[in-house]
Amino acid sequence: MCGIGGYYNVSGGDTPLSDIRSLWEGLETRGTHAAGLCVGWMGADGPIVKKAAKTASKCSEMLSLAQGNNTQYVLLHTRFTTQGSVKNNGNNHPVVGHGITLIHNGVLSNDSNIFKRLNINPLHDVDTEAINAALSAKSPKWMVENISGSMSIAWVDTQKSPDAVHLLTNGKNPLVIGRTSSGDIVWASTKTHLEQSGFCFKDGSMWDAIPFKQYTILKGGRIVSKMISKKRSIPSNSRALHSSQYTPTYDTTFWGDVHDWEDEYDNVAPKYKKKSKKQPSKEHKEYAGNSVVLTNTQLKLITGFMYDNGYDLVYSKYGVGSFNLDEEYMYDDYTKTELV
Repeated sequence: MCGIGGYYNVSGGDTPLSDIRSLWEGLETRGTHAAGLCVGWMGADGPIVKKAAKTASKCSEMLSLAQGNNTQYVLLHTRFTTQGSVKNNGNNHPVVGHGITLIHNGVLSNDSNIFKRLNINPLHDVDTEAINAALSAKSPKWMVENISGSMSIAWVDTQKSPDAVHLLTNGKNPLVIGRTSSGDIVWASTKTHLEQSGFCFKDGSMWDAIPFKQYTILKGGRIVSKMISKKRSIPSNSRALHSSQYTPTYDTTFWGDVHDWEDEYDNVAPKYKKKSKKQPSKEHKEYAGNSVVLTNTQLKLITGFMYDNGYDLVYSKYGVGSFNLDEEYMYDDYTKTELV
């Protein structure tokens, strides 16, 4: 587990160093083995990276690089070491290599295989570098569909677009994006980190990054986003009571009560039979419109079941939207077609 965060200057004013410092030090809750930052200046050829095997609070002097009103962006990282010694500063984040400067929260399981497939020699020991290599040699789509493990990342392509910052998660680690009251853009591992950073936000100006959607922050504050893979996942977030953000409502064509889902899950799948004419029962319709708050464990079980049986997950502003079927299936006398 590591902490990632950052700031993108849209308002054009002086860099809010105290708020950025507060965010960076707050990310120490996710890693204290090393800390680093990347500062991109307006009009510069590329960013400057500083990092050390220290806590963020002991690296605060590095933020002097961002003072003034010429800073375009700052990427922040706090490291909890999983692969690659912190004594080799190349393993600490931001990871620099292959034309990419990147911060990563997560653990990869096939980084060695990725380097072999790309015929690229790694520069460091840290698993994260496989993401750099894949982004450079292939594309974000290829990277996210071929690298195994967990990731929430922010990166800059220093060769193609040094002024743009890209954000992406595969849903196995949290990532939250927000726009401050002054119009600047910030992001962090969790909503709690943003709330406690000192930045001011309007209601509804923070959201969970949708897994497999790439967000590109451009000069002027425009955020361009697009789904880059057919893969789907549930946004992850480690803040307390996060499951309350996911409150599915059951449509008239979906069974209502999933409170005992964990007990029933193993027995449900075999009962599905392909049918097309049977209508939901009167008893089932009484459940329509009910809302159920699910734990993260229940949500993951349901999601796994949906994918195994033909659903596609669509997201709403709350993080999870509907499960749509390509074909109609029946469970007892309940037709499952949509979970809103």
